[in-house]
Amino acid sequence: MNSIIALHQSAREYIYPVDRKRLRVRIKCSREGVRSCKITYWNRFNEAIKECSELKYAGRDNEWVYFDCELSFEETARYIKYYFIIHDGTDTYYLGRDGLSLKVPKYCFEYLYTNERDILTVPEWAKGSVLYQIFPDRFFNQDKNNDPQNVVPWHNKPTRENFFGGDLKGIIAKLDHLNYLNIDVLYLTPIFKAPSNHKYDTEDYFSVDPSFGDIDDLKELVQKCHERNIKVILDGVFNHSGYYFPPFQDVIQKGEASKYKEWFYIESFPVRMDPPNYECVGYYKWMPKLRLGNPDVRKYFLDVGTYWIEKADIDGWRLDVADEADFTFWQEFRRAIKSAKQNALLIGETWKNGSDMLRGDQMDSVMNYLFRDAVVDYFATGEICTSEFDHLVQRILCYYPAEITHVLYNPLGSHDTQRFLSLCNGNLSKMRLAIAFQMTFPGIPAVYYGDETGTEGDNDPDCRRTLNWENMNLSLLEFYRTMITLRKSDLPLRYGDFRSIYCDNDAYGFARSFNGETTYVILNNCNKEIALTIPCFEDMTEEFGLVGVLSNNIYQPEKVLAEDVFFNSDIYDYCSKFNMILPAYHFEIIKKGGKSL
Repeated sequence: MNSIIALHQSAREYIYPVDRKRLRVRIKCSREGVRSCKITYWNRFNEAIKECSELKYAGRDNEWVYFDCELSFEETARYIKYYFIIHDGTDTYYLGRDGLSLKVPKYCFEYLYTNERDILTVPEWAKGSVLYQIFPDRFFNQDKNNDPQNVVPWHNKPTRENFFGGDLKGIIAKLDHLNYLNIDVLYLTPIFKAPSNHKYDTEDYFSVDPSFGDIDDLKELVQKCHERNIKVILDGVFNHSGYYFPPFQDVIQKGEASKYKEWFYIESFPVRMDPPNYECVGYYKWMPKLRLGNPDVRKYFLDVGTYWIEKADIDGWRLDVADEADFTFWQEFRRAIKSAKQNALLIGETWKNGSDMLRGDQMDSVMNYLFRDAVVDYFATGEICTSEFDHLVQRILCYYPAEITHVLYNPLGSHDTQRFLSLCNGNLSKMRLAIAFQMTFPGIPAVYYGDETGTEGDNDPDCRRTLNWENMNLSLLEFYRTMITLRKSDLPLRYGDFRSIYCDNDAYGFARSFNGETTYVILNNCNKEIALTIPCFEDMTEEFGLVGVLSNNIYQPEKVLAEDVFFNSDIYDYCSKFNMILPAYHFEIIKKGGKSL
């Protein structure tokens, strides 16, 4: 009984409705030993009819193997009792409510009922889309008339205080650039009135900052983006305000007599700044934390959220420090936003596992900095080996429901991180390899403005350099365009599942499959040429060749021999194999195509 471990609970992390008649069930077991897992289930009001389904492997990291399956019913999924049957190759174990046993459990798990709002839904348009993030002050300055008084020359070094004059008209003027890249979603860091260059210290949530333009400029930007099939999401800073937010200024002026004193976390009166006697985000005195449990505060920001959808037709929100805010506010915020625009996208900022915000009642997605950490450590700095990279990738995918993985915000960089090319020490070969992985991995690959043109920079504020339109790396720009275009045209890369198939030394390979179509991605993350034998899932009896999508190289499949041992061959059935040679820091994207030679 101590040879395996199996974990499941009757909670949303392990069982949740896909719709009212379908449930997705997940379980994780100790990595070694478990060979198969089944689920026996029935309606508790009809115990005479029991069904049994096989769970499929959903992934495996260094500690766990993950299984899942989808159960379908003729009526609303309700009153479902179930237990698991687990085989280790020799013995059979049963997992019920009270843990593992060697016999059918007396007390089973139970799923009670599917209500309409229990169903986990995300906007269809967002699945596998490609996002472009802009820091507005640094993208392009089209309107000199709205420049701040202290604007500095465009190519100066950024500081925490200086301004460069980028504006909304500048983004409109450069929409052809986004079109050239084939971008699906535009995300703007805060554009509302605020004294700083970053605008995370909001002063007026109902006004576009004058240095960026006005509401008409925003409407024009959204309209022109929509004409190009580009969605627009804005940055919502609702966990805290700026120091000059009028309600906070009222508290400073009137103290305990202010009607806004319960909008913030004031420890004593009068309010002071040095040191602050009020709670603020990151101990930063210019950003007092808002009390989102206060009904008046809550209503104010629900109004803000719906206002910009109604007035400017935006398509969603990226929500700043979402994991620090009152989760019950996000539940109400989601209902308000989805009522205003049903297919609006909500992305929460977090730097950790964000699954607590992804249960269908708060966010649609989170910023997947765990993805970035793994990509930086593997491709840019080489701090982890291939097996550790696979471990991290598999764990990330299994943190979240399958539906969520296709809308996870996967960045290589952002306004809060060192530029990826700088982390690569300027090595464009490493960066291209990381881009190739980002663009072929499940989720929403996010391009931070300027990364596509070769922009470098240290951490904030240096990562917020202006985009150098006169001196772009055109080769890198074309590479981004090629990879984005491929992603959008290849259904497995946009919507498919993920199975790692090669993990040895400095090479990593995986397969993405969707509706019977498979795309293979093989990456050589080292400075020397390597020879590889890659397993694949196509049957050798078919007449086909494997073709490099970008290289047009032809790979001839061979029969799998009894002595062949492949990565994850104990959990996947490989039907054939092919040999290839990959140059240093090179990759291949391969598909079935053409006649066999």
